[in-house]
Amino acid sequence: MMRTLPKRRIAALLAVFACVWSLAPDGAGGAPRSRRKPGKSQAVKNLPELKTPEDKIRFLEMIRNTFPAIRSGTPNLSSITLDEILDRYVTDETSTPLAEVVDDETFLRRVSLDLAGQIPTPGGIRRFVSSTDKRKRSLVIDELLETDQFARKQARYWRSVVFHDSGANRNMVNPQAFEDWLFEEFKAGTGWDRIVGEMVSATPRRQKDVKAQDNGWQQDYGPNNFVLACENKPEVMAAQTARLFMGISIGCAECHDHPFDDWQREQFHELAAFFAPGKYFMSDQYDPSQRTEMEARFLLGEEPPLGLKPDQRRVAGAAYLIYNPDNHWFARAFVNRVWSELLGDGFYAVDSLGPDKEVVHQLVINRIAASFRYSEFDVKWLFRLICNSQAYQREIRTIEDEADLFTAVRPSRLRSWEVADCLEIVIGKHEGLRNAVTTAFEQNPSIPQQDLEGSLQQALLLMNNTVLQQRIADSPLKKELLELDDDQEVIRHAFLGVLARTPTTDETARYVSYFKQIPDRREAVEDLIWVLINSAEFTTKR
Repeated sequence: MMRTLPKRRIAALLAVFACVWSLAPDGAGGAPRSRRKPGKSQAVKNLPELKTPEDKIRFLEMIRNTFPAIRSGTPNLSSITLDEILDRYVTDETSTPLAEVVDDETFLRRVSLDLAGQIPTPGGIRRFVSSTDKRKRSLVIDELLETDQFARKQARYWRSVVFHDSGANRNMVNPQAFEDWLFEEFKAGTGWDRIVGEMVSATPRRQKDVKAQDNGWQQDYGPNNFVLACENKPEVMAAQTARLFMGISIGCAECHDHPFDDWQREQFHELAAFFAPGKYFMSDQYDPSQRTEMEARFLLGEEPPLGLKPDQRRVAGAAYLIYNPDNHWFARAFVNRVWSELLGDGFYAVDSLGPDKEVVHQLVINRIAASFRYSEFDVKWLFRLICNSQAYQREIRTIEDEADLFTAVRPSRLRSWEVADCLEIVIGKHEGLRNAVTTAFEQNPSIPQQDLEGSLQQALLLMNNTVLQQRIADSPLKKELLELDDDQEVIRHAFLGVLARTPTTDETARYVSYFKQIPDRREAVEDLIWVLINSAEFTTKR
């Protein structure tokens, strides 16, 4: 829920900033208004200072209330309705039958990885499978959404998104502070609008007489790190804001008009002007010595009044990004990323050149995005909606044809921190090994799952790492298995502890035969754990 302001403060802010929010574009996605000439009466004087993060949040809250489409509403989409409309569109496009819904074991492993980033315990699996409660899947989704693990997974994901391709000097950023701040926000149930608003409107400043690595750029304050990851450059800020929070790749428009879409070079630099520390100039495309001063103007044509200070202008840019109801891209980009993470495919590529041209089943994702906005950008509401759907709970199947999208769930590789967490569940914590795993398994989170590939480095690490071998030999799981006398029970418990499922009849028979061939039972148990860790199933979602 949004924090409320005293009526006198709201009245004062509305009086001062009323002119800012009367400049929305004409119609949904309509053409921008004509460019305003400087020096007119639209300049505003004596604007209040935005001295603290709380001031910016209050500013964003006030803006939110001025857009009628954001006023409180109830999401009008259930998981059942989502399945009905999606299945109708999917079956119209393909003759491929819809995959069956997975069994309880598979569902619990999948949803535990997707929401908590780690596999369930053997005891948890047994209890879930034996439960006769028809609501048990919905209940476990609700339970996982309230865990610290859910908040930490989301924080790690967005840390990876923001920093994966960052060229920032490592002394000027603090990715861990960024992750920890995000963790607290997701844990508190803060809306996606508020989280992005703080990131985009952050204004880190160089601290005199403080070394860069000693918080010289205020990088210990979490939200500052999005701006710092963009090297505090207006052009990088513009490109990353559009890419990450609107799903639009406009970076090439910095130098020339977009070759595949309608974005113009001037539009890019007008967006960049929101993030400039003062006046902003665009160099001539053919003569860099010639420069033109650019006024801030958002992609849909919104223009702040003249006279805003840089930090105020940045907050205005964040508001246009988030709260203009004509900007359907903001809500839809987040929905598409979450959908892509959960089902292995998005409605369009998360780094799209032009999502309106490439989107699949556009009416479906638009409906989800609108309901996400009505939910007040409630992140947990969105995860709950998708995870309760049959679309999410279908069996895994390789998808070759775009027409077959969402007839099944695509096989997906686990993120690096998920592999590390699952490994720690089996062998215990080891910081050096964890660092090696997260480094080897790191992948660009914006690349589609179908384009991700394993590496020789990953395989060799799990097969030959000496620390891992020693940890397997001394693992708590090995000790548990050695306390069991029955070979079949050893095998079953090993599968539950490593892969979070029971073995098939053939798998049980194969490993029972192997156990009979190995005189040293300790070696046989170690080999079993090693084989399961090195299976493709250990590092993928099924």
